Amino acid sequence: MKLRKLVAIATATLLAATLAACGSSSDSASESSAAANKVTKIAFFGFWKTNSFTQAVLAGVEETAAAQGIEVVDLSPTEYDGAAQIKAMQDQTVKGDAQVYITLAIDPVGLATAAEEAMGAGIKVVAAFTPLGPLFDTLEPQVPGLIVAGETPISNGEVLGKLAAKACADKNPCNVVYLEGFKTLPLDNARTKAFGEALAAAAPNAKIVASLEGGYAPDAGKKAAQDALQANPVIDVMVGSSQAILGAQDVVDTTKVMLIGNGSSTEAYAAVNSGAWFALYNSDIKGMGTKSAELGIAAANGETVNPVFDTTTLLDPMGTKDVVAGLVGSYSDLG
Repeated sequence: MKLRKLVAIATATLLAATLAACGSSSDSASESSAAANKVTKIAFFGFWKTNSFTQAVLAGVEETAAAQGIEVVDLSPTEYDGAAQIKAMQDQTVKGDAQVYITLAIDPVGLATAAEEAMGAGIKVVAAFTPLGPLFDTLEPQVPGLIVAGETPISNGEVLGKLAAKACADKNPCNVVYLEGFKTLPLDNARTKAFGEALAAAAPNAKIVASLEGGYAPDAGKKAAQDALQANPVIDVMVGSSQAILGAQDVVDTTKVMLIGNGSSTEAYAAVNSGAWFALYNSDIKGMGTKSAELGIAAANGETVNPVFDTTTLLDPMGTKDVVAGLVGSYSDLG
């Protein structure tokens, strides 16, 4: 009896020790997993707070972060102000309670310096949409340690040029009007140059008869289109920002002028699907925010990530009607 009792006691003791060890291992694994997730806060720097494009990118960031219990703070300026955006990033770096920054750069060159300071403080920075730095023909990080999830203005201009060439296929000659964003912005100048070169290469029958500043608002686009029509009564194709083309469509005969909008707003998709526009530049804006958050969080948690993600791989950018059928967009040009 004594022997049986000793065996029972020993067995119970061993079982208890085993269970305790298992519990300890489970707790340890749980603690290790929690420790591995170092990201508690993401700081987002968009174009400006009420800008619908900014809000669409932010929505992708917030959904991705929320799924992992991560806070997102929107530090976008209240208006399109590059200096204010740079200062907001510098101030946040001093504050130091965010582990990841995601940016939509107003001034890609100026913001590169602020991003470099942040990365020097151990913060992971993701440049969404527009790369940071003076070069507009590459997605390769121009600041060591930067992650880029976007597209180049050069590739954007090239796609617009190819779309215009498609629109010109049955016209010889084909008179094209290009409504540039802002002539003072190096980024817009690079896009304009790429557009012209791509159009010339793909459509020798095409001729750019006017290149005017159309800006990023319907009123500015409407005025530019009116000026273009006064100087050139025969226009076959007009290309500009989706906002500018929204304004232009009020003054051109859309049965004669093929319109191409550089943007993927709800209005642009509706116009292409209805046949009012020939095409749009097709991009997944919310998906860009999602991918930026995924890359930034993973990198901040110590994972190795590819520092370059080309967002034109999310959707076919050649947004003719057959390509965008059924798509509705994630932001409004009028909101």
